[in-house]
Amino acid sequence: MSTPLVDPFAPFGALLSGFEGLYELERIRRGMFVHATAPRPDVGVTPHVIVHEQDKLKLRYYAPKRDEGLPPVVLVPSLINRAYILDLEADRSMVASLAGMNHPVYLVDWGEPGPEDADEDVAYVVLELLDRAVRRACRHARAPKAAVFGYCMGGTLVAMYAALRPERLLGFTTLNAPVHFAEAGRFREFVSPDVVNVDEVFPAGTLVPTWLMKPVFQMLDPMGSFTKYAAIEEAAADPKKLSRTMARERWLEEHVPCASAFCREFVRHAYQEDALIAGRWSLNGETVRLEDIRSPALIVVCKRDFIAPSRSGLPLFERIQSADKELVEPDAGHIGVVVGATGPRYFFPLLDRWLRRIAKGEPQAPKE
Repeated sequence: MSTPLVDPFAPFGALLSGFEGLYELERIRRGMFVHATAPRPDVGVTPHVIVHEQDKLKLRYYAPKRDEGLPPVVLVPSLINRAYILDLEADRSMVASLAGMNHPVYLVDWGEPGPEDADEDVAYVVLELLDRAVRRACRHARAPKAAVFGYCMGGTLVAMYAALRPERLLGFTTLNAPVHFAEAGRFREFVSPDVVNVDEVFPAGTLVPTWLMKPVFQMLDPMGSFTKYAAIEEAAADPKKLSRTMARERWLEEHVPCASAFCREFVRHAYQEDALIAGRWSLNGETVRLEDIRSPALIVVCKRDFIAPSRSGLPLFERIQSADKELVEPDAGHIGVVVGATGPRYFFPLLDRWLRRIAKGEPQAPKE
């Protein structure tokens, strides 16, 4: 039988709490202990089947509650985080919500690369892995085209895909997807050319380890650890609230290594050269021009996003030439929009309405 963990700071709790100005420190201490000892809940539990596999990628299919003949919806998360962010909790799950609204949902789970995947570059990810996943979803759903949704870096990849393979798309949505990396905020400062030599930091034939990537994300919000522990201490009084908090913590803790070829190309062309917005990024000889995009588009940027600031995503709406395009700017953060109450209350119904409209070929409502 395992010995229960003992809080080594417990004897000092009363002392710390007794001094004015140290109460918050005591809360952080208690939150750190809860964080270290609280169990992580199960995640990614919505029933599904895997309908396609390639390399480490798995395409997960979530059947609609009722078959309305709606086109497939392919969800594309970031390559460097776990895909279950879109299926974190049953009552706030994006895949469960859309399937419950009768959409056939397909989640691209990029998986965890191994050393054998180290040379997979952006072209391979977009034109091979993503393209095959979209085509497989269409075949499985017996539909000619799919609606594709991209979140964060996944949205950047979807925008590139929309520019190069528009024939596969009924329409596409991006959520907090940077395209103008000169406006990408603090992260761009961390990987600027005078700070990072991509050839040295991401040598060929290797994987970028999680221990290297994790501190960079932590530095985006230097005070975040302190406020996080205080929030965990507060949540500890409510089992449901604590479970929600620890589900999010599990996702934040479970980083994914990345192929050095992908990271080297993405950091250089995106963050250091801002080549996507300039039209100077080519995949296998095909130049990506955002101005070539004419598919129906829903562009979503969150006002309180400090990971991918809205000013880095807004130019996508401005550059694309789609006759049918909408811009939505919810008052939410980068993660909270898909795992918080904003998802089921506002964002998922919004996406449902947009998907149904483009499926029916209905025109965009006139602007007021």
